[in-house]
Amino acid sequence: MADTSDIDAAIMKLLGADATLLALMPNGVYWDVATDQMTRFVIVSQITHDDEDTFNRRSWEDLLYAVKAVGLSTTNPDMKAAAARIDALLHGATLTAPGYTTMLVVRESRDPCGKETDDVDPKVKWYHRGGHYRVLMSCD
Repeated sequence: MADTSDIDAAIMKLLGADATLLALMPNGVYWDVATDQMTRFVIVSQITHDDEDTFNRRSWEDLLYAVKAVGLSTTNPDMKAAAARIDALLHGATLTAPGYTTMLVVRESRDPCGKETDDVDPKVKWYHRGGHYRVLMSCD
C-alpha cells in the first residue's frame, strides 16, 4: 500500500542528490528544521495534504510543500541562485515513490523572500528564498 511519507522522501532525495544545489547550500536538505550549526541549507515542509477516494480506494494525493533555501548572511549565500535551482529541480519533476505515479509537480507561488535577525547575534541575518510546490500523485 502507498505511504505518503514516500512522496516526502522522493522530494528530499531529488533535492539532496543534486550537486549544483549542494554547491550553493552545502549543509544539505532538511525536513522542517536543520541541525545545529548549519549555515547554508534547504528546508522542506509539508503545508497541506488531501486524499481523494474513488471506488472505495485512495486514487490520488494532493500535497503542498514549502521548499526554501536558508543562508546565514556572514557566509555570503547566493539565495537567488539557490531558489532558481530548487525551482529547476521541482517544477515539472517526475518523482519516484513506491505505490505512486507523478501527475503534476509545479510551483504554485513564490515563498516571500525574507531575512530575520539571528537570536544570538542581532548583527547577523538569516536569508530565506524559495517557493510553494504543489505535488499531485496518483496511487497505483
